[in-house]
Amino acid sequence: MLTPMTTEQDRFARLKERLKELPDRPGVYLHKNREGEVIYVGKARNLKNRVNSYLVGRGARDTKTMTLVNEIDAIDFVTTNNELEAILLENNLIKTHQPRYNILLRDDKTYPYIKVTLSEDYPRAVFTRRVDRKRGDIYYGPFFAGTARRLLKLVADQFQLRSCDLEIVSGRSALPRPCLYYDMHQCLGPCVVGLTTLEAYRDMVDDVVLFLGGKRKELQDRLSERMHKAAASESFEIARYYRDLIRTVERVQAEQQVASAEGEDADVWGLWEEGSDIAVQLFVIRDGNVVDRRELFWEKVQDYQPGYFLSEVLQRYYQDNLFIPSEILIPFPIEEEVELLVEWLSSQRARKVSLRVPQRGKGVDRMELATRNARLSHESRFRKAQQDRLQIAGARLGQVLNHEGEIQRIESFDISNIQGSDSVAGMVVLDRGKFDKNQYRVFNIKTVVGADDFRSMAEAVDRRYRRLLEEEKPLPDMILIDGGRGQLNAALTALNRLGIEGITIAGLAKREEELYVPDREDPIRLERRDPALQLVQMVRDETHRFAVSSHRRRRSKRVLHSELDDLPGIGDKRRRLLFERFGTVSGVKQASAQDLISVLGRKVGQSLYDELHA
Repeated sequence: MLTPMTTEQDRFARLKERLKELPDRPGVYLHKNREGEVIYVGKARNLKNRVNSYLVGRGARDTKTMTLVNEIDAIDFVTTNNELEAILLENNLIKTHQPRYNILLRDDKTYPYIKVTLSEDYPRAVFTRRVDRKRGDIYYGPFFAGTARRLLKLVADQFQLRSCDLEIVSGRSALPRPCLYYDMHQCLGPCVVGLTTLEAYRDMVDDVVLFLGGKRKELQDRLSERMHKAAASESFEIARYYRDLIRTVERVQAEQQVASAEGEDADVWGLWEEGSDIAVQLFVIRDGNVVDRRELFWEKVQDYQPGYFLSEVLQRYYQDNLFIPSEILIPFPIEEEVELLVEWLSSQRARKVSLRVPQRGKGVDRMELATRNARLSHESRFRKAQQDRLQIAGARLGQVLNHEGEIQRIESFDISNIQGSDSVAGMVVLDRGKFDKNQYRVFNIKTVVGADDFRSMAEAVDRRYRRLLEEEKPLPDMILIDGGRGQLNAALTALNRLGIEGITIAGLAKREEELYVPDREDPIRLERRDPALQLVQMVRDETHRFAVSSHRRRRSKRVLHSELDDLPGIGDKRRRLLFERFGTVSGVKQASAQDLISVLGRKVGQSLYDELHA
């Protein structure tokens, strides 16, 4: 009988054999589970290298990928000629299979069309979001919702097609008298015999088809001919109607020409993430006006990586979207394969697309607006649900850790460095189900040389709680350490030196997601969906993010200091101005004297130029 371990070894052996068949070419790969269901679709510049990374090396370290790898039972692939073909094929396969490990765009809002019901004796122009061309009706669009409704109102006001859904048979009255729309001159009244004729109504339908189809010149010629005929027969009221209709068509055409020549077209994306829940806000700007706004939400996104997540959202959104503008504004850079994404967007639009993070002016204002609305949408959508989940998770965590009472305040620590340099400890605070960023702290490690996470953790914990004791401030309900037994013991040693006993403390090891606690040799292993595990994972991930960003800031400051801070007259403010203008130290060095003077003033700018070129 095969044991589970033997079965698992056989699975990995089969997958590794499959890896040998993968070519060193661009393409798309599909991961399947034991039932043959496609659970993930990805693109690759090099199929062999990319797929191999799932089974060995860095690709198998995060939680989401580890869970995915544990379900992979088969691997399929399709080669392409280039990376652009790969991204097109990837989008189509994701749309077809809807794999649960891909980032999917769950947005039930579709853009509307205007349908002219030519399948009816007396056609109508109606607003619809579904397209069914089998009946012989004509569809125009898609439009933004506001544009579609404005066009429908214009059609009703000027062309007077019916809007009701009565079944009207030619030569027979459907009603004893016409409705209010006839009296308002927004319908020709085909429901009552004698108010119009089928021929006259069909002429008006043909006018609407020309108008919606953009054939304005042909429409104007038809209307002008009728106007002159009516005037010749001294039907001046009818002639005046056609004259006004011609003017309306000319005005609409002129407005569209001016808007397309002078207006601004852009999509502005805002994003807010908290507790692994994500809200995305999109403002659609056409002709300088916000014509549409869309809200998208994702719950409990594992191993959230901002650049990768946003890149996937953009691909899903613009896959079938006909409204790709010339400029797309995003809240932060997409570092990986951004050139490929821009090339794909440009191919979808058939014209060049700019994808950028605004740095100044109107773009920054609009980005702040989109981000602020994303935050408000996040609070509205997730706040109550998140508080309820966290309350349940806190109670469950207290049960798991044998904590007396409710765990309300958690303080969490993580160490970040690169080969021991610029080592920092980040501390975040979760208080009553909400991250209190005003209470976050960064500890620049002072007493440890090299990469020693244990001693660095001990220093950070000692400094934090020594100060709380000195200032007579309350201790947290729980301390969470990012790491396993070694980091936990280091933190315990620091607490013991301070005389702090009885506080609930645990370490969360990354690889196996196990909880280490004092006085217990074996770690606590919880189910992946256990709310207690999800709570500490959420806190751990936020701590890691904060520690890494703090480390990067410290490292950047040290690097920049070595280049500019020792130069005469350059402080924090002037250094910031230089980097806003020139971007890098190399850019500052290559700047002309006049460029430096325009930023720093004549005296300091000339002095800096002389110093750099001495």
